[in-house]
Amino acid sequence: VFVAGATGVLGRRVVPRLVGAGHDVSALARSDARAVLLRSLGADPVTAELFDPEAMRRAVAGQDVVCNLATHIPPVSKAARRGAWADNDRIRTEGSRNLVEAALAAGTPRYVQESIAFLYRDGKDRWLDESSPVEAVGGLRSATVAESNAARVTAAGATGVVLRFAAFYGPDSDSVLAMIRLARWRIALSAGPDRYMSSIT
Repeated sequence: VFVAGATGVLGRRVVPRLVGAGHDVSALARSDARAVLLRSLGADPVTAELFDPEAMRRAVAGQDVVCNLATHIPPVSKAARRGAWADNDRIRTEGSRNLVEAALAAGTPRYVQESIAFLYRDGKDRWLDESSPVEAVGGLRSATVAESNAARVTAAGATGVVLRFAAFYGPDSDSVLAMIRLARWRIALSAGPDRYMSSIT
């Protein structure tokens, strides 16, 4: 299994589980420090750049699964600024395209793409599922590009999987740490009495 985004909040949890399940895991590392972290998690680091198509082809060659967990979510304090999402948008568009094209060139049987549950149109009090309509706005539009890239894998006869995750919470989640800081000032973030926020730990 090749994992991009293996040193993020999600990746640091996924890699040890893959290794523990008996998979041989290689993972993208953008620095020596991240390579050290990946080795400590049981993965073989691959030093390369997500935006280098040829490097991604070499990294993906021979893999049974490509798992794209790469994101760059800005801190809560900057998230309201549209420009703060530029890196994340590039990862979800150009980065996912490079990985998908590498997977297609290698004949990789399965491709897994991280996405986000916030794409769904407001369903009021109805339950939402995979068939519910989406309404991607602002920084969410790039997630639909990543999903479309994953769909190319399925269209080519392999298996493309999209996982629409909810908000992550945990001891090293930037959003949780920001909420804790606000709570110390007696400020609470609330979705409102008639709204829901999906979270996953």
